[in-house]
Amino acid sequence: MDESSEKTYIQVAVTLPVSATFTYTVTGDFIKKAEVGKRVLVPFSGRKVTGYILRIIPPKDRKGLKDIINVSDPYPLFPPNMVEFFEWLANYYHYPIGLIIKTALPTGLNVNVPDGTEMPSRGWLDRVGLLKRVFITVKRGATIERSLFDHKRVAKNEPEFLEMIIKRKEVSLREVTEAFSNGAYLVDKWVKKGLLKKSLRPVVRDIAGETLLVSPYPPSLNSKQKELLEKITVKLRENSFFTYLLHGVTGSGKTEVYYHAVRVAKELGRQSIIMVPEIALTVSLASLLKARLSGRVAILHSSLSLGERYDQWMKIVKGAVDVVIGARSALFAPLSRPGLIIVDEEHDLSYKQEEKFRYQARDAAIVRGKLANALVVLGSGTPSIQSYRNAASGRYGLLTMPERILKRELPDITIIDMTRFEGSPAARDDSIISPPLREAIGENLASGKQIILFLNRRGFSALYLCRFCGEAVRCPNCEVSLTYHKYGNNLLCHYCGFRIHPPDRCPLCNRQNLKPYGFGTERVEETLREVFPEARVERMDRDTMRYKGKVQQVLRRFSQHETDILVGTQMVTKGHDFPNVTLVGVISADLSLSCPDFRAGEITFHLLSQVAGRTGRGESPGRVMIQTFNPSHYAITAARDHDYQRFFSRETGLRRQLNYPPFSSLAILRFLGNSKTKTEKIAQHMGMRIGDMVGEVKKGKKDLEVLGPVEAPMAKLKGKYRQQILIKSHSSKVLNLLLKGVHKGSAKTLSSSGVRLIIDVDPYQMM
Repeated sequence: MDESSEKTYIQVAVTLPVSATFTYTVTGDFIKKAEVGKRVLVPFSGRKVTGYILRIIPPKDRKGLKDIINVSDPYPLFPPNMVEFFEWLANYYHYPIGLIIKTALPTGLNVNVPDGTEMPSRGWLDRVGLLKRVFITVKRGATIERSLFDHKRVAKNEPEFLEMIIKRKEVSLREVTEAFSNGAYLVDKWVKKGLLKKSLRPVVRDIAGETLLVSPYPPSLNSKQKELLEKITVKLRENSFFTYLLHGVTGSGKTEVYYHAVRVAKELGRQSIIMVPEIALTVSLASLLKARLSGRVAILHSSLSLGERYDQWMKIVKGAVDVVIGARSALFAPLSRPGLIIVDEEHDLSYKQEEKFRYQARDAAIVRGKLANALVVLGSGTPSIQSYRNAASGRYGLLTMPERILKRELPDITIIDMTRFEGSPAARDDSIISPPLREAIGENLASGKQIILFLNRRGFSALYLCRFCGEAVRCPNCEVSLTYHKYGNNLLCHYCGFRIHPPDRCPLCNRQNLKPYGFGTERVEETLREVFPEARVERMDRDTMRYKGKVQQVLRRFSQHETDILVGTQMVTKGHDFPNVTLVGVISADLSLSCPDFRAGEITFHLLSQVAGRTGRGESPGRVMIQTFNPSHYAITAARDHDYQRFFSRETGLRRQLNYPPFSSLAILRFLGNSKTKTEKIAQHMGMRIGDMVGEVKKGKKDLEVLGPVEAPMAKLKGKYRQQILIKSHSSKVLNLLLKGVHKGSAKTLSSSGVRLIIDVDPYQMM
């Protein structure tokens, strides 16, 4: 018998920082078990590591290959149609494919495979926190006659207990004990009689937290929604790739269009992904879809527990799901028949992952749609410059919803020039809440309406300064000032988490009388409680939303008008629908404008427009008041006038002059090291090497522009000194070719140097 017929070969991506994939031999009983998407334990450089099967290679005689040690999974963790997508991600973002797959899989599926050929007796599945509950059923063959209910020696509620079991056929012990105080006793009694039976089985966790009450019956679509749905339906039926940009003003009813599109995809036998920028937004959307789609909905995001993520992932793998909802990680849902991918609020910066595997989920969603012949819908009230230019040029289809539901008016926006209050007797207090905004809040409270106040800075005070020399207390690990948090009396670094109590003396001049300056959301909350003592105020930022379910609790209280004023950071700007909110106040519109980022104007326009969209969504008209020291800035005046076209025209004009996206592709090379001198030296050396590479790349000198190396705007972060090189190119292909050379050529230079290189393609964090 031909020896090659008794073996097969597999292509494996190992979970190590290596770019290549590797071929292994599969023999014996493992041949039938080996499938694309399963994990394997393989020998690698003298140790045993986990890998993922990417392909089964046709049998033929190959020499010098190593055998796998074990096939770890009973069924695949992702379908074969995702392999090409993973390979594209690895090639475009220059990140190891094995680590990309590890990132995509829920943490519960990344437990270490035992170091050996034998799996533990209970199997690895039990190690991910699978939830099991006791259920009560009538024992097979047993009959519970009515005469048993009338027995003299029964508890008062025993007939109701038995009725519940008989009627429901299967009831969890948890439900029984919640319904009957003596439920555990009654269960044990009838189990001993041989009539009831206890059984332990796994259940899927209820991960939506405090789900919002939604109607299972969708409202009738208006003429504009029907028009757009018809266009989407045509594309879905074509069963081919296409991208739509859905530009709908806030409150125009985009969510209902999404729902009906998902339903059409389901009728055509295709599955859907809906991505949202904030985890908090999954709650209301999941509640709506679960109510209307018979529960065939899965949720994927990073805040789920290890076991919850396992449950959701396996539901998807087994085909028990029609739609997946989540933040960035929903992009990797292991759907076998994806037909529709929706990216809501596509402009949002949250879609860019800024740690380890740095990818742009919106852009990657388009590629996944292309590979799966799926329709991609990008939705936004304020589209990103890139997406709108693609639509204007015909690369994407453009769908517009210029009016709100029921033709409700967009909110009236007033700009408050904060320079008017400088030097006034009350300047200190007026710099937080100006007299016009304070008056408007009072009027709103008196009329029984609600208010949202937005400030994109958390903490109590932005700085803790010496009154004599002006030195701020800084983080020892980062080149930033520490933020004062009154709750807990701490100075905190919002980048590395460093925390200390405020010092008595200045670290520079050793004098006393240090003082907090500036303000954040914590200070705004305190000011509101002082000025409006009868108002019920809550704060929504990263400091107050640390615990699971906290976001849902705050939103529920606000939606039920148990809260009058909600103060928050970007969390309050996105996607929430509160009909009783008639006033939105922007405490400082200038924070995002001051960032050293070419997108500063775009970020500001998006934030102001999105937070303004939270008001006037009910029967009462809404108004917005924006406090700023730059009242004539084009981003602020365009947001005031609800004029996206004017903003787009001005912004693209500036970008074209400076050769920034969408008129170029960008990459940042960041060098991080413990030694400032060594980091600078390595960056300089690599800068010269890159200059040589530019000349070697075809059309390199024409299409590539290299800026740097220079010290990063944030020169030290989390204990690492930082240098960076910015590369611009008119061609993403030429840029990718250069980055491949940099990635390959840097290995020897960086080896044993103590300096690490991070390649950030399409960067959104310029600091």
